[in-house]
Amino acid sequence: MAGDVMVCPRAHQDVRIVRDGIQRAGGRSKQRWRCTGSDGSFHRFLGVVSRTRATSETSTECENHIAAHEGPAAPSEFEYLIREVAAALVEVGRGMTYSEAAQRVRMRANIGKTNGWKAVASGQTVAEWMADFVPIVGARYRPKEWPPVIVLDSVNFRWTDKLTGRTHQLYSIFAAYGYDENGKNGHLVKVEASPTGDVAAWVEFLRSLPGRPVSVIADEDKGIRGALSIVWGPEAFEGMLHHCEYHLGANAIAAMRRDKLKQSDEIWQLFVPALSSRAAWDAFEAAVRASPRKQLINLWVSRQATMLRKQTTLREGRPPVYANGAVEQALSRIRDIVRPRQFAYRNRTRTNRMLELVRLSLALADDTAEYAAAIRGYLDRHDGRMPRTYRTIYDKTAAGFSSLWSVATQQAMKDARDKEAITRKAAREASKLANRPVEVKAKPEGHMAAW
Repeated sequence: MAGDVMVCPRAHQDVRIVRDGIQRAGGRSKQRWRCTGSDGSFHRFLGVVSRTRATSETSTECENHIAAHEGPAAPSEFEYLIREVAAALVEVGRGMTYSEAAQRVRMRANIGKTNGWKAVASGQTVAEWMADFVPIVGARYRPKEWPPVIVLDSVNFRWTDKLTGRTHQLYSIFAAYGYDENGKNGHLVKVEASPTGDVAAWVEFLRSLPGRPVSVIADEDKGIRGALSIVWGPEAFEGMLHHCEYHLGANAIAAMRRDKLKQSDEIWQLFVPALSSRAAWDAFEAAVRASPRKQLINLWVSRQATMLRKQTTLREGRPPVYANGAVEQALSRIRDIVRPRQFAYRNRTRTNRMLELVRLSLALADDTAEYAAAIRGYLDRHDGRMPRTYRTIYDKTAAGFSSLWSVATQQAMKDARDKEAITRKAAREASKLANRPVEVKAKPEGHMAAW
């Protein structure tokens, strides 16, 4: 920015620093500087945060003219501006594909560059930024521990074998919504993808943050129930888990409707407060037991009675969060983003970085200026060097399997491809035989004469 005093990256003292031409390598023209010591020795540098050459640019904030050497900032070894990287991360968090984000950032990058327009065929550039920049822009909003109240849910993505019609688990996306001890200040705490949705996967998810919540709200998910017992002890299942009252109520109402009960019936009226206190539950349960002909609602009560007697007894002492609607709403948005290209996400680490950007977007924390400020701050603290760790998250699994998809499903896919290849080969061979010309042998002359 205007008025900046350039500092030597080698921390030289008593030196003279002046502008020293333009560096054009890397696409954009960048201002180069010369540091000259008292003995006449010198070296050139770009600065911790390089300034690109501005042609006729005006500040978008104060509308003042920008001098040629005070153009937009870029990492010294980067082709793209910091603000372009930040804008691409915001767009990905709002549902844009890697490819479209890369095309847009390339179009912006060509303004002021010395080379011509260049098309982008893939989103590899933006995909690599998932490893390098997401931890930087998300650091401020990264949770340090589980809040007092968490609401858990997941959404599954599946693959169907066309040969057998069987559906296989592809991967799951877990989400946790959190509240304070008063059941207020709700926010999306964590979103993460896993190859499976079983107990082990939920254990990994819950152990990813320290702390112990006082209340966990969830559906009747065996994976969550098993993980709670493992992570926080068997007593967690008894005193911590609160089954979502919305889904309990929806299932009970469906059973009563199939039993031809009307809203004016006593059983229906008793159910309205039944999930809110032990006394109300006992009254409802007694009325249902007294009507054995109402078979479906009796069956529902038989399945839930033991759990709901405990839950309604403990309910009054819990923070006032009893349903998982908030996390379902967040997962609905995530499903809308992921499902159209669910087979494109194969790298688990990279996908989780993308989901972190989505989480920031849903929290309304995705701001291009703030992302850019976080990246500049990182460069200032690390002498202008970016981590460039994107190669470390490449999939290196055996047999070419991806890190995100379920191994069992990937094996089923491989088997299906092999069977399909065999079937196609057999069909080609059959087609060749069917189209082979028939060889007609000439009859001997003697036979012809006799005939």
